[in-house]
Amino acid sequence: MEKSDAKQKITLSQLGYIYIQSQIGVDILNLSTVLHKAAGPDGWIPLLIGGFISIIFVLMMMHISKCYPGEGLFEVLKSSFGKVLGRAAQIGYYVYFLVVAIYLLTSYGELINQWLLPETPIIVLYALLVISALYTISGGLTLIAKVFTFFSVILFLLSALFLFGFVDAKFIYLLPIGQAPFSAYIEGIRVTIYSLSSYVLLLLFVPYTKGSHKQKIRTVLGANLIVNFFYLYTVIVSFAHFGSDQIEHISQPVLYMLRTADSVIITRIDIFVLAMWTVFAMTAFASYLYAAERAFANIPKSKKKMLIVYAASFIVIAVSYWGGLNEKNLGHIIDFQDKITDYFTMYIPTLLFLLSFLRRKDKPKGAAQ
Repeated sequence: MEKSDAKQKITLSQLGYIYIQSQIGVDILNLSTVLHKAAGPDGWIPLLIGGFISIIFVLMMMHISKCYPGEGLFEVLKSSFGKVLGRAAQIGYYVYFLVVAIYLLTSYGELINQWLLPETPIIVLYALLVISALYTISGGLTLIAKVFTFFSVILFLLSALFLFGFVDAKFIYLLPIGQAPFSAYIEGIRVTIYSLSSYVLLLLFVPYTKGSHKQKIRTVLGANLIVNFFYLYTVIVSFAHFGSDQIEHISQPVLYMLRTADSVIITRIDIFVLAMWTVFAMTAFASYLYAAERAFANIPKSKKKMLIVYAASFIVIAVSYWGGLNEKNLGHIIDFQDKITDYFTMYIPTLLFLLSFLRRKDKPKGAAQ
């Protein structure tokens, strides 16, 4: 961070809003289909288990933050792994954050092109989201917190609109319970953890949050429970609305569920929801673009923050455009993301957690990230 950025602080509520909107991105629209393909009508069960596991990882992140007070993710990597391995891990996280940003941008462009703007060049859609994200992160942590807080009300609006899905819902579609094989539950849990893996970003924001450690724990746990409940609520209403015969053949069940909903005020609820969802797509994308900037800024100790952001944005747009040319290219991006996600969201955080018991440091709070 620049010196002016290093002095910025956010409130506990802003930390909660940042965490919620970093978690709820593209996956909310198609998670129901993915989980049903993995575990059938029992797909909500691995979601519940995966949500509980995500709570464990959140607590691990908070323990790491407590053991290394004032240090962000990349300082913790250096303290735990040493200068050389820590630098290698930073580069790895830079690549990982960029890959996730590419996936988010590509998925966003594909969805908007399919539902709203089929004649608009995909590169224009990419540029609009990137410009919005660049503005959000240009002012540093304080502006990010304000933007995320301002848009937080959308989550409650979406939750209310999803109630239309219960009109034709048949909860018998959720039965019988417990019929999926054990391997299906494991696959569903893996998918869930991938969708909730933004807990890694906590170490970028917690050191700059006002309040005691216990207050921060309560805040992020509360935010995590809100995300888990929203995901579970969305999946259950989708399962109950479509049933097994239909949902596996629908790529965005939430939108199709609302497509036939009737409202006096809103003619096309699905389009209205999609328009509001683009805000979550932008905030999640901005979070990972910011994380990539933080990762790279700590490698060469560069002070040219926005130059790094512009370079990262160019890489993301270029690769996203290549990925959006055909399904094969997009498949390569998704496959690569799947291969590296486990390392940077589960293995390395777990290792940092274990090492924190051996190499705890009591540095003064407020160290530069």
